[in-house]
Amino acid sequence: MWKRWCACAALLGSLATPAPALNHAGGEIAPMVRVEGQRRPWVLLGSAMVQRSFIPFYGLAMHGPADAVARGNISEGLTPLQITLVWYANELPKAQVQAHFRELFESVTSLETRQRVAPRLAKFIAMLPAATRGQTMVFFYDPDGGSQITISGGATEHFPGIEFNRALLGMWLGPSADAEVRHGLTTAPPIHAAPAAK
Repeated sequence: MWKRWCACAALLGSLATPAPALNHAGGEIAPMVRVEGQRRPWVLLGSAMVQRSFIPFYGLAMHGPADAVARGNISEGLTPLQITLVWYANELPKAQVQAHFRELFESVTSLETRQRVAPRLAKFIAMLPAATRGQTMVFFYDPDGGSQITISGGATEHFPGIEFNRALLGMWLGPSADAEVRHGLTTAPPIHAAPAAK
């Protein structure tokens, strides 16, 4: 009887203890976020690390409705999402940040697509500042309203248009995106501390 009570107490204790939050570059990523206009909190759907020469470059965490991944075709722009980017690089000049995102966008889109969304792409690239470790960029996407991109300590810009936003999501979620990054963002992560930049 005593052993059974101890086992039950241990089980209840483990259930009552919250799992540690995901950590990117010293910044805590909550397992759930409350979103204005949504009845239920969005859950952490997945997390990924983008590396350069095997060194952490930036971390990504994606929140959304609990069934977002199960709906399928998450890169098609039919599901509301929030992707948080956290820089690991200690310092990165504005020109290098802009070059990275331009190259990433070009790697997942056709020339025809880039020509059609050129004004929005130019606006997105222009808003990107120099990066420092721990700085965040939050990509909030709603199918009806488009994307709102917010840079910590910097600008917030709105980007309507399904074609541009599909391409934007496609940088990490589309069929041409890095397979490990795409898998990480769509797989509920075991919560653990991410590695520190070397």
